[in-house]
Amino acid sequence: MPVATRPMTSRLRVRGWLRALSPLHVGGVGQDPNAALPVAVDGRGRLYVPGTSLAGAMRALLHPGTGHGDGPTGDEANQLWGFTESGTQNGTVSRILTRDALITSRTRLDTGGEPADLLDPARLEARYSVGIDRRGGVAAHGFLHARVIVPKGSYLRFELDVNATDRTLDADRRHLRRLLALLADGQLRLGAAKTRGLGHLALLVDQTDVREQDFTSASGLLAALEGADGGMLWPRKEWKDEPAPARQTLTVRIDWAPAAPVMVRSAADGFTVAAVPLASATRPDQVALVLPGTALKGVLRSHTERIERTVRGIDAPAAAPDDNDAERSAAFRRQLDQLPAVRALFGAAPLSIGRQKDKDGKDDDRGIGAVTVDDCFAKQKIPAQVWAGVYEPEDDTGTSPAITALREHHLERADHVAIDRWTGGAADGRLYSVLEPHGVTWEPIELTVDLHRLYSCGGRDCETERERGKAALALLLLALRDIKAGRVPIGYATNRGMGDISVRAITLAFPQPEEPVELDTFLAGQRAKELTTAWCTYIDGTPI
Repeated sequence: MPVATRPMTSRLRVRGWLRALSPLHVGGVGQDPNAALPVAVDGRGRLYVPGTSLAGAMRALLHPGTGHGDGPTGDEANQLWGFTESGTQNGTVSRILTRDALITSRTRLDTGGEPADLLDPARLEARYSVGIDRRGGVAAHGFLHARVIVPKGSYLRFELDVNATDRTLDADRRHLRRLLALLADGQLRLGAAKTRGLGHLALLVDQTDVREQDFTSASGLLAALEGADGGMLWPRKEWKDEPAPARQTLTVRIDWAPAAPVMVRSAADGFTVAAVPLASATRPDQVALVLPGTALKGVLRSHTERIERTVRGIDAPAAAPDDNDAERSAAFRRQLDQLPAVRALFGAAPLSIGRQKDKDGKDDDRGIGAVTVDDCFAKQKIPAQVWAGVYEPEDDTGTSPAITALREHHLERADHVAIDRWTGGAADGRLYSVLEPHGVTWEPIELTVDLHRLYSCGGRDCETERERGKAALALLLLALRDIKAGRVPIGYATNRGMGDISVRAITLAFPQPEEPVELDTFLAGQRAKELTTAWCTYIDGTPI
């Protein structure tokens, strides 16, 4: 008699929508190695997120800090999501089936129950980022990154099944309610550059149905065969009000206003204006200026490095003038890998595959950083058609209607010229223009610190790593203090009169039940003294 390897007496079925709270990139296969990294498309050319990507992100969300077989919690995750052990026959398939998620512009289904408004590939955007050499202050060799992104405000069709048995049904119900609460709370991060502003998703609760199908009776089987409406519908209130599990995170909110024009320059020049601020879609018919998480995180990382290098007297390693391309790139990697506290906050590329120890014989602690920085959008929205005119030629009168129209949105063209040092006149070929934002108001800058990751050592609490984590948090607070004091400019042309900001307040929200606290108040309290001690110990081994 054959033995059933996947018993199932009940099925929990979820059908709904995820909304992109930020742009999203889940990579696909590209043909040109010099082109921007493309997004994934299915066999029919439709933009989508593979079920494997969603399943991996949800497993990490529901069971943080667990791997395959890591204790009871890891065993629980393995039995629910499946696992394999390398080099053995041990393993099991996942009891959670996550379907591919088509990307759409609206939450509408056709008569066959399929998403009706697939996202037009023409709406995809390209984002560029570059590494900055710490010695020269210019682009690091070989560190220009470009990826195609799905715009903010897009939707993902979310379909998930949990195959349960009588023995697992109660636990599966609890796990599903907990997962839905996390998704509804907007705690899912998916795809590339998750700590740099991309991949933030949230479940639309009011457009999500959860049904329970019973396969132990004829009536239950017939109900399941009815299709999308088959099975017992979970009352939405039963899981909608489920509190999201507490996360060990510190949330930082920076309320600010520009004291000078603040912008990140787009990689694409305008037709009549050379330097154009970066903008991104917030709806199909509108865009907004944006400070991408990559730029904001880069500013934070550079300033924390400056602080640590100053107090420790450490210079950034530099490539020799006659080094080849590979050696120049390696020198930049050494710059990023040099400071443990900065590395804990912002991450570093792991050692090569198969290496678990660094050159000093210590466990490799490299990987994703603890700090996540979201994109910051301007509050003023610009019609997409008007913004597209920036990249179109002038009309018959020699003016650009788009540039004129953008004055209503607080954007002004400013012309600049370099001066010839001998004649005192305009240098030949050195006239350039900038589309500068004046009077634009911005949303708060928000960043999240994963305290579990910051204080842990490979998923296990480790006293040494915990103290280093405290020192890293102290370093971040020093950088925030300087930002509030107006010492840290943001964005393009910060050495030419732009990028200055005025900070009204910086609010720290530690894990509940603690109340949010203003930065200055926290720095004057007892907990800040503990962080100061950890920081001084980290710097020179002499706590004060």
